[in-house]
Amino acid sequence: MLSSPRIGSIRPLIRYVDERQAVIDTHFTTLPPVPSEGVNTAPPAVVDIQVDINGLDGFHDEGQTRTPLDDQCVGRIRFDLVEPDRWWPAGMGTQSLYELTITLLDDQQQPIDSQSVTIGLTSVRPTENSNTAGSATFLVNGRPCQLEHVLMIDRIDERALLPATGHSLLFIRDHFGTELLYQAADRAGILLLQSIPIDAEGCTEQAVLDQIDRLAGHPCLAGWYVGHLGDLADVVAEKLTLLDPTHQVLRELPPEWAA
Repeated sequence: MLSSPRIGSIRPLIRYVDERQAVIDTHFTTLPPVPSEGVNTAPPAVVDIQVDINGLDGFHDEGQTRTPLDDQCVGRIRFDLVEPDRWWPAGMGTQSLYELTITLLDDQQQPIDSQSVTIGLTSVRPTENSNTAGSATFLVNGRPCQLEHVLMIDRIDERALLPATGHSLLFIRDHFGTELLYQAADRAGILLLQSIPIDAEGCTEQAVLDQIDRLAGHPCLAGWYVGHLGDLADVVAEKLTLLDPTHQVLRELPPEWAA
């Protein structure tokens, strides 16, 4: 007897958000059924999916769709939210979060497997003059967020307390931040800039994709930084732009951030 297919991972990408609408693309991977001994079964070409999104204020929306899978067993769903509660850095607004659940359905529309991820709806972009001394500014949901503090966070620093002000940026350098750090920053309203660790062997496309799967849905993620990878910088920046087009890839930092 064959087992049922399962969901492998979920990668939400916030394509667009303003006060009227949010557009969310969700990429998900499926794990094909495990065949019984001696039986070889191809993975399904299409799957039935239910999407649920819940807000902390009691908001709920859901929908079902039949979704084709590519040859890597990856499916893609796009859906809209009307008048979304947006995520803001502390001091600029609330830190609204949603729970997104993807459920795999069988032929009778009964649930087989599901996975959930917490997301925030925000748009973070560096301004054109962010590389100029004294003008380190991001646009968050179209409003300028002038950074008063930039804290360099090495692996050993992660257990330190988060700053109290939303006009701070944590630069996660030489390692990928832990899930605990990102969850805390989501709730505290602190922006994080994630560097790609200086590790030529570790900068494979799959390694980058795994981190995007894990981190792209966090509203605190302000972007990716690849400036210190030497000859690898162009390759890694291209991969990041392809895999996560919704976050900026920074190649330079303002001089006053140097530490």
